[in-house]
Amino acid sequence: MTSAIAMDRGHIGRRHARTGRLRSLVVSGALVLAGLVVTPAPPAGAETPGDALAAAVSAAGARGVTSFVSVVDRATGQVVAQTPNAGAQVASESIMKLMLAAYYLTLYGGADATPQSVKDRLSFMLRFSDDDTASSLFTASAIPTIAGRYGLSATTNATDRVGHWGAARITAADMTTFLSRAAGDPQVGPWLLSTMAQTARTGSGSDAGFDQFFGLNALSGEHGSKQGWGCDSFFTAPSCAVHSVGYTDRFFVAVLQLSTGYPDPMRSTATDTARRLQAATVVQSPVGSFDLAGSVGVGQLRVAGWAADPEEPGAVLPVHVYVTGPAGTAGTALSTGGSRPDVAAVIPGAGGATGFDGTVRTQGAGPNQVCAFAIGSAANTLLGCRTVDVRDAFGSLDAVGLRGDEIVAGGWAIDPNNPGSPTQVHVYDSGPGGTRGYAGFLASSSRPDLAGFGAGDAHGYNAAVPANEPGPHTVCAYAITTGGGDGNPLLGCRTITVPGAFGALDDVRVAGGSITVYGWAVNGRDPGGRVPVHVYDTGPSGTVGYGSFGTGTPRPDVAAAFPGVGVSHGYFERIPVRGRGQHTVCAFAVPGGQPSVLLGCRDVSVP
Repeated sequence: MTSAIAMDRGHIGRRHARTGRLRSLVVSGALVLAGLVVTPAPPAGAETPGDALAAAVSAAGARGVTSFVSVVDRATGQVVAQTPNAGAQVASESIMKLMLAAYYLTLYGGADATPQSVKDRLSFMLRFSDDDTASSLFTASAIPTIAGRYGLSATTNATDRVGHWGAARITAADMTTFLSRAAGDPQVGPWLLSTMAQTARTGSGSDAGFDQFFGLNALSGEHGSKQGWGCDSFFTAPSCAVHSVGYTDRFFVAVLQLSTGYPDPMRSTATDTARRLQAATVVQSPVGSFDLAGSVGVGQLRVAGWAADPEEPGAVLPVHVYVTGPAGTAGTALSTGGSRPDVAAVIPGAGGATGFDGTVRTQGAGPNQVCAFAIGSAANTLLGCRTVDVRDAFGSLDAVGLRGDEIVAGGWAIDPNNPGSPTQVHVYDSGPGGTRGYAGFLASSSRPDLAGFGAGDAHGYNAAVPANEPGPHTVCAYAITTGGGDGNPLLGCRTITVPGAFGALDDVRVAGGSITVYGWAVNGRDPGGRVPVHVYDTGPSGTVGYGSFGTGTPRPDVAAAFPGVGVSHGYFERIPVRGRGQHTVCAFAVPGGQPSVLLGCRDVSVP
């Protein structure tokens, strides 16, 4: 953990009404994100919750305290300030007792139906943070039940010690969600908030004398709190914590803290944070809607919606759109100004030019979360988030054919992550002899039919690979991409049969001092061409090979049987007789660059 915490870009920060500069609060330095330079804004008059939180976190960080804070408006349920780590888990310590109380109240069907003896125990547990009562009441089903009831996605039992309630995992964001939703739950809210307003000055039991007068418990006016302290955050560094979770007259607040100093200075930094937030000025945030996010062209998303600032009715409003995907996060600055008469009809003060519509870059293949923020004169508003599934490289294997001794594969490919550059294509040929891979092809040739994708037309490829063996071949093409996505997508597979040489040894005769060999041969890849023929004679004196023969003799019967190959495919050769006795004569077609093919063997006797 570090103490330098950058504040959430969407909820903290302000836009000066006059200059319209983009602002956010950062504890140290400026935030630069995809061309959007966001610098700290000095407070103008009373502090907003975001201003107050930034100052409190900075002051706590200077004292070695890491803060996890979330602030929710009690009236609207909206987050008004939050640290970026508000979704990070820390040990709950005694904050878990809030959920344990809610569990028993709902188990009995509400506070009114809960036996008074049970409510007395729950009240004592909360007010004095009594561990013995919590241990006697704890059940492993309490936290999952309440997390499910109120939608606390990051709140869980301790992963290695389920029964160790102090090590249960919570987040600041979940705790303000819990308070906001439990407050509106008639079975829980009235009793729970009332009890939190009665938190005692000191703890009880093993913590008797521990001063609980810190954080939200140290405030004046309307407030309520639950305090937590201990060193159960074994999965974080540091592991000691002091927490204060509760409410003021306007906010639900969760202040979670870690530090090597325990329990101080965390008690005083929690109090400083609570007091700053209680004194913050509530401003009217922009309103609006994030209506649309979808792919348009390669590497681009269209976003649209509307936004209006109640602090500046009718003003053009900056809208920041952030896209987070496998390749990272990038921001784009848009603005309102588009006609939205439907909004003007419902919110007359907003004016009729509240629409925004523009394009933003995708961030890699896969799920891209797109979030839009209205940047108001006094506060910023998250208009909404949408997830778009961005495709990785895509294309097609259009055709596979033969060209001489090569298999030719043609098609196209586009990589949305790098649309201006040719996409690499790899080809795999699975034939009778196994699978061979070939790289080095680029989808860069002209394909005018692809211009509609918005990335130019230079995305065609033609890959030639050796036709190694006759027989069936399955040819597959893959796009090699620059994005994360699902890897290198398959563009397609096609099957083609590679013909080889074929023919026959029709006859072998002995006459005089020679052996005459008759037959025919055709090269399937070059049907009209000459086919070299080798003859091997195995006799009493061993085997002798002859390789100077070839086709060229007219064979009308072959031309009739295989239309289109031509007539000159016969061979008629004489080889010398080498010794009397039994001879085996074999003929092979030997086309260049291809395996030899046995045309046949004949046995003859030389007298």
